[in-house]
Amino acid sequence: MSEADIRAVQDEIIEDFGTFDDWMDRYRFLIDLGRGLPPYPDELRTDDWRVKGCINRAWLHGEARDGRVYYQASSESEIVAGLIALLLKVYSGRTPQEIVDTPPEFLQKIGVWENITSNRINGLNGMIALIQAVAKAELKAA
Repeated sequence: MSEADIRAVQDEIIEDFGTFDDWMDRYRFLIDLGRGLPPYPDELRTDDWRVKGCINRAWLHGEARDGRVYYQASSESEIVAGLIALLLKVYSGRTPQEIVDTPPEFLQKIGVWENITSNRINGLNGMIALIQAVAKAELKAA
């Protein structure tokens, strides 16, 4: 996957959210995305993979295989699970360099920061930090 691909995925998310007129519809869309997350393994529900700053319990695990980083995640909150689903759509399966080089600009463009609570902002920042930390560790190991 190239940098264009990761940007195209962000553009697709922006376009998807642009079809909704208000944030109640966007919340419903986020909840639906979160419900589509694959099951998260119980053995990964550890403090090592717990998202820091998230008021609801959430976990995000990253693992490198064949030069790419794959993430899986879960949350007790439906909206947080939806935010996780967006992040995984953008970052999972990418090279560590793509992940490090691509900030989640789509979140600003779809209005997430202005429309979620401060607790969710802390959790979202924790998810982004964990995604970046796994990619950076993989770059150092390479």
